[in-house]
Amino acid sequence: MSIVDVKKGYISQAIYLVRNSQDKHIRYQQEQAENIFSKYFGAQSQQTNLPDDFDANAPRLIFQGGHKQLILSQVSSQLTLGFESAEKEINEQFNIVIKNILDVETKIQKFRAETSLQENAIVLTVSFPSECSKEELSQKLFDRFLKISPSASVASTSIKVGYLLQGNVFLNIEFDVYEKRRGEINSQQREYDISSFAVVEVGVSVRIDVNNKPQTSLPGYIYTGIDQVLAIMSAYLEKDLYDIMEFE
Repeated sequence: MSIVDVKKGYISQAIYLVRNSQDKHIRYQQEQAENIFSKYFGAQSQQTNLPDDFDANAPRLIFQGGHKQLILSQVSSQLTLGFESAEKEINEQFNIVIKNILDVETKIQKFRAETSLQENAIVLTVSFPSECSKEELSQKLFDRFLKISPSASVASTSIKVGYLLQGNVFLNIEFDVYEKRRGEINSQQREYDISSFAVVEVGVSVRIDVNNKPQTSLPGYIYTGIDQVLAIMSAYLEKDLYDIMEFE
């Protein structure tokens, strides 16, 4: 029997990232950004007012609505989708992710029309709850993926591997043991002992990152959208993810 219940797996977070050549004047384009993105988020943007010569990766404009967030920096556009509930199956959740990505992708291409779009990436974090303890899961991951003798009792395990696929696309997979806790927070209290909060879920998280960064160094590279990375992510979710999580 598998150490996790794959049928109870769910997407806890989805990220879509598109990089672009540096645009030092993005903070002056707030009105244009709101004309394009505000309706999607149902809210206006927040201006961070950072100097133009500050870190190019730092947020300049932020849109926030429900469990959706879009961060626009000088060099990228990043959509983040959060899922609080595990009621929907992974395939159903992924269809929601696709719908949102396709919608925002169209808007990003419209907003970044005067800049050169570069690589893009889809990053999913999939959580698989387990009845095992955090320590037991760490040992199971160690036994599953590592071919070395442990020096002592295994306290934690994190596994990461990257593949270069045909078509010059990176597929990065990372496995970790997670623990979710829940407790009451008093706004007047400054410090908290997180370890005192009740554990509500323990499991194995799988972070899947598909991106076409290797293509951008090839002569004559032209941005062609998300179809390639989306197809690879879809195929991995359909079979490979479940195959690799079936271990005792």
